[in-house]
Amino acid sequence: MAEVAALSGVTKMTVSRVLRHPEKVNLETRKRVTEAMAKLGYVANRLAGSLNTGTSGLVAAIVPTLRHSLFADTLEGLSDVISEAGLGLFISSSAYRSDVEESQIRSILERRPDALVLTGLTHTKAARDLLRGFGIPVVETWETDDDPVDMAVGYSNREAAHAMTVELIRSGYRRIAFVNGPMEANERARHRAEGYLAAMKEAGLSAPPIHVVHHEAVIQPETGAKALRALRQQADIDAVFFTSDVFAVGAILASRELGIDVPNQLGIAGFHDLEVGRVVSPTLTTVQVPTLEMGRKAGHMILARLSGKRSTRPRQDLGFSIISRESTRRNH
Repeated sequence: MAEVAALSGVTKMTVSRVLRHPEKVNLETRKRVTEAMAKLGYVANRLAGSLNTGTSGLVAAIVPTLRHSLFADTLEGLSDVISEAGLGLFISSSAYRSDVEESQIRSILERRPDALVLTGLTHTKAARDLLRGFGIPVVETWETDDDPVDMAVGYSNREAAHAMTVELIRSGYRRIAFVNGPMEANERARHRAEGYLAAMKEAGLSAPPIHVVHHEAVIQPETGAKALRALRQQADIDAVFFTSDVFAVGAILASRELGIDVPNQLGIAGFHDLEVGRVVSPTLTTVQVPTLEMGRKAGHMILARLSGKRSTRPRQDLGFSIISRESTRRNH
């Protein structure tokens, strides 16, 4: 540290401040110090610093999977915000299993992160008790309808699925099937099913049995194609609402092979508004959700809490949008 200070023409205290609170140092000084660090190959000892300050400089995040770009967008938004404050990001994947998540939470807390970001609001009782007793900021993302452990940011999956189902009904579809993920340990899937069923009931329509795709089936187009074939064998349907754009795109491709006219014979809708849905033909009608903004908002909520501010809005609903494209008929 003394060598970095000498090379950059500042005091060791200033070097320490650049490392621990870069936002409090002017840009020119910060640049001189970081350039000196790079030239000298200096790496700060965060472990030693954490013993003095009681902080680790790390924010941990647990997502259901690292295979899906959705969660990558949220992590990117989170990283963008916390990195500006000099915090690092530690990432883990729970494979959509509450027991795995609980084990990871215990392991992560042993490393004393400054904050923790989780996906969804469904956790084991032991995990919730552990989080509430540990005393660090916790932000749960991707849902707002249930009670958070501490803070939550996302949107209502129930309202989003309800709105898309209503959109399909307005477009003239009546025999609408729903393809969903497992609901036992995933409130997002459970709430989407509730929204779909409520919209069908309100319209006086009979809902076919929900087709559940298990997470052992990787999120890929082939899974959606298989679901479509299975649904057509089980029921007379004129639309399918998929819980993932990836599945919906697979169904569009399968429809082309089967000679099914999308959207006239069969309407297809997805969820998330991924890039693949914008380039497939016909383009995909979908629910657009704020993947990147959820991460950014979670980061700001953490920084506010770490600075001593108590949020007056521990639950923040960022909303969603229904994007109508070529895979469904226009409203009648």
